[in-house]
Amino acid sequence: LYRVRSTPEAEAFLFPKNGGWESMKWKDVGLAVREIACGLSALGLALEDRCSIMAGTRVEWILADIGILCASGATTTIYPTSTAEDAAYIIADSDSRVVFVENEEQVDKLVAERDKLPSVEKVIVFDGHAGHDGWVITLDALREIGREADRDDADAYLRRIEAVGPDHLATLIYTSGTTGKPKGVELTHDCWVFEAEAMDAMGSMTATDRQLLFLPM
Repeated sequence: LYRVRSTPEAEAFLFPKNGGWESMKWKDVGLAVREIACGLSALGLALEDRCSIMAGTRVEWILADIGILCASGATTTIYPTSTAEDAAYIIADSDSRVVFVENEEQVDKLVAERDKLPSVEKVIVFDGHAGHDGWVITLDALREIGREADRDDADAYLRRIEAVGPDHLATLIYTSGTTGKPKGVELTHDCWVFEAEAMDAMGSMTATDRQLLFLPM
């Protein structure tokens, strides 16, 4: 929120689209995150409730992640190359209530394992269509739900953010390359703040730097 207020017209992200690059300003990031967060809250997401993200590295991944945190939830990360069985295990083990997925291919994985996912109330697809008796909705539809909820109670967004403390769960990252089933590593908000403060103290990045993201988020 500080970044959005401080530099609303500054470029936040560049991302590939239609064979070129599209720019996104911080004020647009702030609006998208607010709509996603309000949409999740309208669906009933509460403090530290988990939302999974299963998608390739793309700007919607980041918007969904920050939106989850601003709804006071916690993000569970799943590699997009995961099998349907492996994805279902992580979603069930994390007790995720909502799952963000990239496309119809990822939707199909969840539909195939739906009977093993009793905690999942909604699947939000970035590139795809709504369906499966309302179980799957689009990201645009979630943002519209958020806009309506925000109009009804414009102060709720900040109240939810202010309810989040440094020791609350922010992220579950499931281990890879370990024996047995993957295990969820708990990262609190303070973990991420520490990383940012450490990078700032080292002077390793400046406001004019661009960071290229391509490894799985």
